[in-house]
Amino acid sequence: MESKLYPVYGNSEYGGLYIIPGTPVLYVKGYDTIVFSDLHIGFEEAVARGLDYSTSKTTYVVGMFIPRIQLKRIIETLNTVFEVVKPKRVVINGDLKHAFDRLLRQERDEVKHLLNYLLDKGIEEIVLIRGNHDNFLPLVLKDYGIELLQKYELVLGDLHIVFTHGHLEVYPREASIVVIGHEHPSLRCMGMHKFPVFLKIPTTLGPDILVLPAIGPYHPGTQIALDPHSYLSPIIRKHGVLDRARVIMWINLGELLEAPKEFCLEESVGENSIVLISKFTVGNREVAIVDFAGIDKALAICGSL
Repeated sequence: MESKLYPVYGNSEYGGLYIIPGTPVLYVKGYDTIVFSDLHIGFEEAVARGLDYSTSKTTYVVGMFIPRIQLKRIIETLNTVFEVVKPKRVVINGDLKHAFDRLLRQERDEVKHLLNYLLDKGIEEIVLIRGNHDNFLPLVLKDYGIELLQKYELVLGDLHIVFTHGHLEVYPREASIVVIGHEHPSLRCMGMHKFPVFLKIPTTLGPDILVLPAIGPYHPGTQIALDPHSYLSPIIRKHGVLDRARVIMWINLGELLEAPKEFCLEESVGENSIVLISKFTVGNREVAIVDFAGIDKALAICGSL
Protein backbone atom coordinates (compact mmCIF):
# COMPACT_ATOMS: atom_id res chain seq x y z
CA MET A 1 0.00 0.00 0.00
CA GLU A 2 2.87 2.39 0.85
CA SER A 3 3.78 2.65 -2.85
CA LYS A 4 0.42 4.36 -3.43
CA LEU A 5 0.92 6.83 -0.57
CA TYR A 6 3.29 9.73 0.12
CA PRO A 7 5.02 9.61 3.54
CA VAL A 8 4.74 12.98 5.28
CA TYR A 9 7.94 12.45 7.28
CA GLY A 10 9.84 10.02 5.10
CA ASN A 11 11.43 7.22 7.10
CA SER A 12 11.79 9.23 10.32
CA GLU A 13 10.36 8.37 13.73
CA TYR A 14 7.14 10.04 12.57
CA GLY A 15 6.42 7.30 10.04
CA GLY A 16 2.87 6.07 9.56
CA LEU A 17 1.48 9.40 8.35
CA TYR A 18 0.76 9.57 4.64
CA ILE A 19 -0.82 11.88 2.09
CA ILE A 20 -3.28 10.30 -0.34
CA PRO A 21 -1.75 11.57 -3.64
CA GLY A 22 -3.90 14.07 -5.49
CA THR A 23 -6.05 14.85 -2.45
CA PRO A 24 -5.94 17.05 0.70
CA VAL A 25 -6.46 13.92 2.82
CA LEU A 26 -4.10 12.49 5.45
CA TYR A 27 -3.92 8.76 6.22
CA VAL A 28 -2.82 7.42 9.61
CA LYS A 29 -1.80 3.87 8.80
CA GLY A 30 -1.50 2.47 12.32
CA TYR A 31 -5.11 3.40 13.10
CA ASP A 32 -6.51 2.92 9.58
CA THR A 33 -7.83 6.49 9.74
CA ILE A 34 -8.28 9.24 7.15
CA VAL A 35 -8.27 12.91 8.17
CA PHE A 36 -9.50 15.99 6.32
CA SER A 37 -10.77 19.43 7.27
CA ASP A 38 -12.53 22.62 6.20
CA LEU A 39 -15.44 21.36 4.11
CA HIS A 40 -17.56 24.49 4.69
CA ILE A 41 -20.75 22.75 3.63
CA GLY A 42 -23.47 25.35 3.12
CA PHE A 43 -21.17 27.93 1.57
CA GLU A 44 -23.31 28.23 -1.57
CA GLU A 45 -26.50 29.01 0.38
CA ALA A 46 -24.64 31.53 2.54
CA VAL A 47 -23.38 33.33 -0.57
CA ALA A 48 -26.88 33.32 -2.10
CA ARG A 49 -28.25 34.92 1.09
CA GLY A 50 -25.47 37.50 1.19
CA LEU A 51 -24.01 36.15 4.44
CA ASP A 52 -20.31 36.93 4.72
CA TYR A 53 -18.27 35.01 7.32
CA SER A 54 -14.81 36.17 6.27
CA THR A 55 -14.36 37.99 9.60
CA SER A 56 -15.23 37.08 13.17
CA LYS A 57 -18.70 38.66 12.79
CA THR A 58 -21.48 38.02 10.32
CA THR A 59 -21.76 40.82 7.74
CA TYR A 60 -24.24 41.22 4.93
CA VAL A 61 -23.39 41.77 1.28
CA VAL A 62 -25.22 41.49 -2.02
CA GLY A 63 -26.21 37.87 -2.52
CA MET A 64 -25.27 35.92 -5.63
CA PHE A 65 -25.96 32.43 -6.86
CA ILE A 66 -23.05 30.04 -7.39
CA PRO A 67 -23.25 26.37 -8.41
CA ARG A 68 -23.85 23.93 -5.55
CA ILE A 69 -20.81 21.80 -6.26
CA GLN A 70 -19.03 21.55 -2.91
CA LEU A 71 -20.55 18.34 -1.62
CA LYS A 72 -20.31 16.69 -5.04
CA ARG A 73 -16.61 17.56 -5.35
CA ILE A 74 -15.87 16.48 -1.77
CA ILE A 75 -17.47 13.10 -2.42
CA GLU A 76 -15.53 12.78 -5.67
CA THR A 77 -12.33 13.37 -3.70
CA LEU A 78 -13.34 10.81 -1.08
CA ASN A 79 -14.17 8.30 -3.81
CA THR A 80 -10.56 8.71 -4.98
CA VAL A 81 -9.34 8.17 -1.41
CA PHE A 82 -11.40 4.98 -1.07
CA GLU A 83 -9.79 3.63 -4.25
CA VAL A 84 -6.43 3.80 -2.47
CA VAL A 85 -7.27 2.90 1.15
CA LYS A 86 -10.18 1.27 2.98
CA PRO A 87 -10.18 3.09 6.33
CA LYS A 88 -12.25 2.18 9.35
CA ARG A 89 -12.24 5.65 10.92
CA VAL A 90 -12.72 9.21 9.64
CA VAL A 91 -11.56 12.32 11.49
CA ILE A 92 -13.09 15.58 10.23
CA ASN A 93 -10.82 18.22 11.69
CA GLY A 94 -13.20 21.16 11.92
CA ASP A 95 -15.40 23.45 9.84
CA LEU A 96 -17.69 20.77 8.52
CA LYS A 97 -20.30 23.51 8.01
CA HIS A 98 -19.96 27.16 7.00
CA ALA A 99 -22.43 29.50 8.76
CA PHE A 100 -21.36 30.10 12.35
CA ASP A 101 -24.45 32.05 13.48
CA ARG A 102 -27.19 29.65 12.31
CA LEU A 103 -27.93 26.24 10.80
CA LEU A 104 -28.74 26.62 7.12
CA ARG A 105 -31.04 24.18 5.34
CA GLN A 106 -28.25 23.22 2.95
CA GLU A 107 -25.95 22.53 5.90
CA ARG A 108 -28.48 20.26 7.61
CA ASP A 109 -29.30 18.31 4.44
CA GLU A 110 -25.79 17.98 3.06
CA VAL A 111 -24.11 17.14 6.38
CA LYS A 112 -26.57 14.25 6.71
CA HIS A 113 -25.86 13.23 3.12
CA LEU A 114 -22.11 13.17 3.81
CA LEU A 115 -22.44 11.21 7.07
CA ASN A 116 -24.71 8.65 5.38
CA TYR A 117 -22.22 8.37 2.51
CA LEU A 118 -19.37 7.63 4.95
CA LEU A 119 -21.42 5.04 6.83
CA ASP A 120 -22.42 3.39 3.55
CA LYS A 121 -18.69 3.14 2.72
CA GLY A 122 -18.21 0.96 5.81
CA ILE A 123 -16.71 3.61 8.09
CA GLU A 124 -16.99 2.28 11.65
CA GLU A 125 -16.27 5.52 13.51
CA ILE A 126 -16.71 9.19 12.56
CA VAL A 127 -14.81 11.66 14.75
CA LEU A 128 -15.79 15.32 14.48
CA ILE A 129 -13.58 18.12 15.79
CA ARG A 130 -15.28 21.46 16.44
CA GLY A 131 -14.16 24.28 14.16
CA ASN A 132 -15.03 27.95 14.52
CA HIS A 133 -17.85 27.54 11.96
CA ASP A 134 -19.42 24.47 13.60
CA ASN A 135 -21.94 26.12 15.92
CA PHE A 136 -25.41 24.46 15.83
CA LEU A 137 -23.87 21.28 14.34
CA PRO A 138 -24.95 19.14 17.35
CA LEU A 139 -28.55 19.61 16.16
CA VAL A 140 -27.66 17.34 13.23
CA LEU A 141 -25.20 15.05 14.99
CA LYS A 142 -27.66 13.97 17.70
CA ASP A 143 -29.41 11.76 15.14
CA TYR A 144 -26.11 9.88 14.62
CA GLY A 145 -24.90 9.67 18.20
CA ILE A 146 -21.76 11.61 17.30
CA GLU A 147 -20.16 13.98 19.81
CA LEU A 148 -18.43 17.20 18.74
CA LEU A 149 -14.92 17.27 20.26
CA GLN A 150 -12.44 20.09 20.88
CA LYS A 151 -9.52 17.76 20.18
CA TYR A 152 -8.80 14.10 19.49
CA GLU A 153 -5.65 12.09 20.21
CA LEU A 154 -4.02 8.97 18.77
CA VAL A 155 -0.92 7.25 20.13
CA LEU A 156 1.22 5.04 17.88
CA GLY A 157 4.11 3.77 20.00
CA ASP A 158 6.20 6.85 20.71
CA LEU A 159 4.19 8.93 18.23
CA HIS A 160 1.49 11.03 19.92
CA ILE A 161 -0.81 12.86 17.47
CA VAL A 162 -3.26 15.56 18.56
CA PHE A 163 -5.98 16.69 16.15
CA THR A 164 -7.52 20.11 16.76
CA HIS A 165 -8.98 22.61 14.31
CA GLY A 166 -6.47 25.36 15.00
CA HIS A 167 -8.56 28.40 15.94
CA LEU A 168 -8.11 27.96 19.71
CA GLU A 169 -5.04 28.46 21.88
CA VAL A 170 -4.26 24.78 22.37
CA TYR A 171 -0.62 23.92 23.06
CA PRO A 172 -0.30 20.16 23.75
CA ARG A 173 3.37 19.99 24.74
CA GLU A 174 3.14 16.23 25.28
CA ALA A 175 2.32 15.65 21.61
CA SER A 176 4.72 14.71 18.81
CA ILE A 177 2.58 16.29 16.10
CA VAL A 178 -0.40 18.65 16.24
CA VAL A 179 -2.61 18.32 13.15
CA ILE A 180 -4.72 21.40 12.38
CA GLY A 181 -6.85 22.86 9.60
CA HIS A 182 -8.28 26.40 9.73
CA GLU A 183 -5.54 28.06 7.65
CA HIS A 184 -6.50 26.77 4.16
CA PRO A 185 -2.82 27.09 3.10
CA SER A 186 -2.06 27.45 -0.60
CA LEU A 187 0.78 28.38 -2.96
CA ARG A 188 0.35 30.58 -6.03
CA CYS A 189 2.66 29.63 -8.89
CA MET A 190 3.58 31.79 -11.88
CA GLY A 191 0.80 34.21 -10.94
CA MET A 192 -1.87 31.88 -12.35
CA HIS A 193 -2.13 28.53 -10.58
CA LYS A 194 -3.17 28.34 -6.94
CA PHE A 195 -2.37 25.01 -5.32
CA PRO A 196 -3.59 23.85 -1.89
CA VAL A 197 -0.64 22.69 0.21
CA PHE A 198 0.26 20.82 3.38
CA LEU A 199 2.55 22.68 5.80
CA LYS A 200 4.97 21.00 8.22
CA ILE A 201 6.01 23.59 10.81
CA PRO A 202 8.45 23.03 13.70
CA THR A 203 7.58 24.90 16.90
CA THR A 204 9.35 26.37 19.90
CA LEU A 205 7.15 24.09 22.05
CA GLY A 206 8.53 20.80 20.75
CA PRO A 207 5.71 19.22 18.70
CA ASP A 208 5.51 19.80 14.97
CA ILE A 209 2.42 21.39 13.44
CA LEU A 210 0.98 19.68 10.36
CA VAL A 211 -1.47 21.99 8.60
CA LEU A 212 -4.04 20.37 6.30
CA PRO A 213 -5.33 22.11 3.18
CA ALA A 214 -9.08 22.68 2.86
CA ILE A 215 -11.06 19.93 1.14
CA GLY A 216 -13.87 22.36 0.20
CA PRO A 217 -13.36 23.34 -3.47
CA TYR A 218 -14.56 26.93 -2.98
CA HIS A 219 -11.80 27.47 -0.40
CA PRO A 220 -8.47 27.12 -2.25
CA GLY A 221 -6.75 28.97 0.56
CA THR A 222 -4.53 31.77 1.74
CA GLN A 223 -1.03 32.26 0.38
CA ILE A 224 1.66 30.82 2.65
CA ALA A 225 4.24 33.26 4.01
CA LEU A 226 7.20 33.57 6.36
CA ASP A 227 5.48 36.29 8.40
CA PRO A 228 3.76 34.66 11.43
CA HIS A 229 1.23 37.51 11.58
CA SER A 230 -0.26 36.40 8.25
CA TYR A 231 -1.61 33.22 9.88
CA LEU A 232 -4.84 32.77 11.85
CA SER A 233 -3.90 29.95 14.22
CA PRO A 234 -2.51 31.06 17.61
CA ILE A 235 -0.15 28.08 17.76
CA ILE A 236 1.48 29.15 14.45
CA ARG A 237 1.49 32.88 15.20
CA LYS A 238 3.11 32.43 18.61
CA HIS A 239 5.20 29.28 18.31
CA GLY A 240 5.71 28.34 14.64
CA VAL A 241 9.28 28.33 13.31
CA LEU A 242 8.32 29.25 9.77
CA ASP A 243 11.82 29.56 8.34
CA ARG A 244 12.21 25.81 8.96
CA ALA A 245 8.80 24.78 7.62
CA ARG A 246 8.33 22.48 4.63
CA VAL A 247 5.65 22.76 1.96
CA ILE A 248 4.00 19.84 0.14
CA MET A 249 1.73 20.42 -2.85
CA TRP A 250 0.35 18.18 -5.56
CA ILE A 251 -0.23 18.65 -9.28
CA ASN A 252 -2.87 16.65 -11.11
CA LEU A 253 -1.19 15.83 -14.41
CA GLY A 254 -4.32 14.52 -16.10
CA GLU A 255 -5.17 11.16 -17.58
CA LEU A 256 -2.32 8.82 -18.40
CA LEU A 257 -0.60 9.69 -21.69
CA GLU A 258 -2.36 13.07 -21.69
CA ALA A 259 -0.42 14.97 -19.03
CA PRO A 260 0.59 18.53 -19.92
CA LYS A 261 4.18 18.54 -21.22
CA GLU A 262 5.36 21.22 -18.77
CA PHE A 263 4.38 19.03 -15.83
CA CYS A 264 5.77 15.69 -17.04
CA LEU A 265 8.22 14.88 -14.24
CA GLU A 266 10.08 11.69 -15.05
CA GLU A 267 11.94 11.05 -11.79
CA SER A 268 12.31 12.25 -8.23
CA VAL A 269 14.90 14.82 -7.27
CA GLY A 270 17.32 13.78 -4.52
CA GLU A 271 16.29 14.21 -0.90
CA ASN A 272 19.08 16.70 -0.24
CA SER A 273 17.79 19.06 -2.93
CA ILE A 274 15.58 22.05 -2.32
CA VAL A 275 12.64 20.19 -3.84
CA LEU A 276 11.65 16.51 -3.97
CA ILE A 277 9.30 15.50 -6.78
CA SER A 278 7.52 12.14 -6.87
CA LYS A 279 4.97 10.72 -9.32
CA PHE A 280 1.98 8.52 -8.51
CA THR A 281 -0.79 6.88 -10.50
CA VAL A 282 -4.24 7.33 -8.97
CA GLY A 283 -6.92 5.50 -10.94
CA ASN A 284 -6.32 6.56 -14.54
CA ARG A 285 -4.57 9.82 -13.59
CA GLU A 286 -1.01 10.82 -12.91
CA VAL A 287 -0.23 12.96 -9.87
CA ALA A 288 3.03 14.70 -8.97
CA ILE A 289 3.78 15.54 -5.34
CA VAL A 290 6.22 18.40 -4.89
CA ASP A 291 7.92 18.63 -1.48
CA PHE A 292 9.75 21.95 -0.98
CA ALA A 293 12.54 22.24 1.60
CA GLY A 294 11.18 25.58 2.84
CA ILE A 295 8.52 28.24 2.42
CA ASP A 296 11.10 30.66 0.99
CA LYS A 297 12.17 28.09 -1.59
CA ALA A 298 8.55 27.32 -2.54
CA LEU A 299 7.81 31.03 -3.00
CA ALA A 300 11.00 31.60 -5.00
CA ILE A 301 10.50 28.61 -7.32
CA CYS A 302 6.86 29.53 -7.91
CA GLY A 303 7.69 33.16 -8.59
CA SER A 304 5.83 34.48 -5.54
CA LEU A 305 8.75 35.75 -3.46
